[in-house]
Amino acid sequence: MEGKVTLSYTGLEAMKYRLEERNEDDIARKKSLEDALREEIPGTAEVELTNNPDWASSEMPLVAELSVKFSGWASRAGKRTLLPVGIFSAREQHIFEHTNRTYPIYFEYPYQEVDDIAVQLPVDWQVSSVPPPQSEDKHTVAYKLNVEANNGALHLTRELDINVLALDQKSYPALRNFFQKVRTGDEQQIILQPALPTTSN
Repeated sequence: MEGKVTLSYTGLEAMKYRLEERNEDDIARKKSLEDALREEIPGTAEVELTNNPDWASSEMPLVAELSVKFSGWASRAGKRTLLPVGIFSAREQHIFEHTNRTYPIYFEYPYQEVDDIAVQLPVDWQVSSVPPPQSEDKHTVAYKLNVEANNGALHLTRELDINVLALDQKSYPALRNFFQKVRTGDEQQIILQPALPTTSN
């Protein structure tokens, strides 16, 4: 799979990146943004920054445009091909895995991740099925996922909202259960199959 990715950081996350990189040169800043995208992708990816982000502004979003290429997203199952829907979900794959927790939970800041992904399929493949929409809203944390197929293309939208800074240890089981549901949603499969040949009289 290969294509273009636009990362747009706003609010506290944009400020964090700008503060962390304020004394770095262009090469280090470039690597920082490329590594940020790599960390979102399960597996190995080739990533290259293609624009010059505005590091100086304190008001505008920090926007990075990157080219990306990676393999291993699809797996074969007979004549079918399976695609997990969580393309940029690597950070959530191993969060809060342990059954028990001794200490309170702290987040650096509230945040929202929004993925809006368009995928063009090869001409000789078609969508057999997509997973049903997912929605899990616990007020302080929320997750939504939707996959649509239309004329040889896929449109995936995913939202993860963390609207909390700190939680007591007794809230850990509910938080862990929420992230287990996020992982389950991200592991759902889009099923592709070879397109049926067309016939003419």
